[in-house]
Amino acid sequence: MPKSALSIATIQLPNSRYGEISVAHIEQPYGDFSSPVVSIGISLEGDDDHDWKVHLPYEKLDEVIKALEEARDMSDTMPRNDKHYLDLHAEIGGGA
Repeated sequence: MPKSALSIATIQLPNSRYGEISVAHIEQPYGDFSSPVVSIGISLEGDDDHDWKVHLPYEKLDEVIKALEEARDMSDTMPRNDKHYLDLHAEIGGGA
């Protein structure tokens, strides 16, 4: 159980009405002698019950950021079929 959590940011999840990405600093996430972590959670409904969550040790944050930047660069080179975006948030069809 974390001793304390400090919210850093809440970001709307793309292509979702209520979903959000939350970023927080957590002190002593695993007990009295554990080191602080950055917690990244994703909630599809925008509530505190996260569907996915990861705790990143601060010591590895630069490496994780570099890997995320590499993933973004790689993703930019992949072809996409953007027709799906036409029906997102639609009243009918496949809109979320």
